[in-house]
Amino acid sequence: FWLDHATNPEDPGHKAQTRHDPDFVIGQVHVRRFDASGALKQALIADTLTHYPDDNSTDVVKPQMTYYNGEKTTQVFSNTAKASDDNKKIMLFGDVRLVKPAYLATPETTLRTQAMTVFPDDDIAQGTSRVTITRGPSVVSGDVMYYNGKTEVSVLSGRVKGTFYRARNS
Repeated sequence: FWLDHATNPEDPGHKAQTRHDPDFVIGQVHVRRFDASGALKQALIADTLTHYPDDNSTDVVKPQMTYYNGEKTTQVFSNTAKASDDNKKIMLFGDVRLVKPAYLATPETTLRTQAMTVFPDDDIAQGTSRVTITRGPSVVSGDVMYYNGKTEVSVLSGRVKGTFYRARNS
């Protein structure tokens, strides 16, 4: 009886396990992640977080993520996000912005696109939607983007164009 029940795809209990229904929804989310020494590493603020047990994925509405690296921070915003089951891959959709505030002599840097995938543990972001990067008065855009947060290097490919301004010596 049990084996027949567990392997019968028509059984209502079996169908419930394969549906993509949430097991919990959280509103007004505030999550912080710390490194082994206790220093703040990442923070997430979001309107809504919805978890799905069938694939262990998480959908997030209006996420605002902040990554901390000493005095430097990087903020990422989007309309929605989908996190993988282990949170090692986060796909961002709709009005995606990555902002690095001005630091010392470096002006604020803003990256804008419609879709981007972030790998938080590796400090990597990539996307295949048109991207525009603004740093001070300079602007560059391209079809494909790869960003390494550790080296702070962005690589654009496809139709790339840009306008760069040099700092004037006083």
